[in-house]
Amino acid sequence: MAAFAKYTVEKLLSLSEDGVSCFNQVGGLEVATTETRLADLKRKLGYAAAWGIEGKILSREECKELYPLINEEDILGGLHVPSDGLALAARAVQLLIKRTEAAGVKYIGSTEVTGIEQSNRRVTGVQTAEGVIPADIVVSCAGFWGAKIGEMIGMSVPLLPLAHQYVKTTPVPAQQGKNEQPNGASLPILRHQDQDLYYREHGDCYGIGSYAHRPMPVDLNELGSYEPSSISEHNMPSRLDFTLEDFLPAWEATKQLLPALRESEIEDGFNGIFSFTPDGGSLVGESKEVDGFYVAEAVWVTHSAGIARAVAELLTTGKSSIDLGDCDIHRFEEVQLTPEYVSETSQQNFVEIYDVLHPLQPKLSPRNLRVSPFHARHKQLGGYFLEGAGWERPYWFEANAELLKEMPDEWQPPARDAWSGMFSSPIAAAEAWKTRTAVAMYDMTPLKRLEVSGPGP
Repeated sequence: MAAFAKYTVEKLLSLSEDGVSCFNQVGGLEVATTETRLADLKRKLGYAAAWGIEGKILSREECKELYPLINEEDILGGLHVPSDGLALAARAVQLLIKRTEAAGVKYIGSTEVTGIEQSNRRVTGVQTAEGVIPADIVVSCAGFWGAKIGEMIGMSVPLLPLAHQYVKTTPVPAQQGKNEQPNGASLPILRHQDQDLYYREHGDCYGIGSYAHRPMPVDLNELGSYEPSSISEHNMPSRLDFTLEDFLPAWEATKQLLPALRESEIEDGFNGIFSFTPDGGSLVGESKEVDGFYVAEAVWVTHSAGIARAVAELLTTGKSSIDLGDCDIHRFEEVQLTPEYVSETSQQNFVEIYDVLHPLQPKLSPRNLRVSPFHARHKQLGGYFLEGAGWERPYWFEANAELLKEMPDEWQPPARDAWSGMFSSPIAAAEAWKTRTAVAMYDMTPLKRLEVSGPGP
């Protein structure tokens, strides 16, 4: 995902008209108000460095210098990424349309898709109210409508449409004259993840995005229909009515972090729909139900051009130059495709989107969806269970704690701090020692089996 984001920045910077690019590289600043968050920002800096992304941990004083409006007494420090910025997405789309039309691409806008035609398990066309458009390749990039398009070929697309709040303030006196354009910005994107908030400038005004509210799943059947001529910035299927009561706690947290906004008010707000998936990742790949039908859904602007290039490579060479494993549409097991599972886990991902989560941290619910025939015995032996692909998997057994007394020094695991020691135990090292030097029995039930068939040796 970092590689996709890097390419997206490069692509948007390269798209320009009249000397103005489609990416305002103002940088990004994530602030920490707790020691836990500050430690996580240091880990993020390490991740960024591993992918060649420049960043720096700033003191609270340096954060204030970079972002003068911030209340430095509320923060401990921050992570500054200079290459971050604001995508001018609508402008980029219009430029790409203009360039590709010149190359021969035909766009048929404001046209409802009513079905996908197929023959012998292969896509043959797209049904519309105006007739059938023949096609041997169809790519569904329908955003939160993706599950509806998937249903047309009997495919489960595991995403849930959820609403996310965004508001725009009245002019902030401290911002007056800072930005020439009405939507201009010069300060970094500010992320206040301990309160599930982010901020950007809109000229003299501020934009505030909030995940600090209850999950709001959306029933697509209740959105109704829109006449193409009536669609505008303030009237579109993805823009729902604003629920002020859900935003008020976020507004109070905002005025605490950015005291200058106390002199402004909420001018406009909406609950905007976007897609969440059971693990928070994008959905990319070819359908197993119908050949020639591809999906590219739950793609954020952050990764948009990177995933677009990957899909283009899939279509032309059969393989993306960046590994798509974590985005693969088929990474979920059948049990994880049920509407109930998709709904619960996607809503939980919304709740946890800015939380500090350990890489091994398991879901609390749903659990015990799949257990092996030996599960009862595993519990008797004090198994410590994590979850994978819906399976309950023991990572060590308390019954083997006695082995620690016998374990040679060379097998003793290194000491771990509180973070790296989460969801681990020295008992696992003792079990590895006995596996290597004596004998052990493993339950292989949760491991995936692959059957490969076809012509050839």
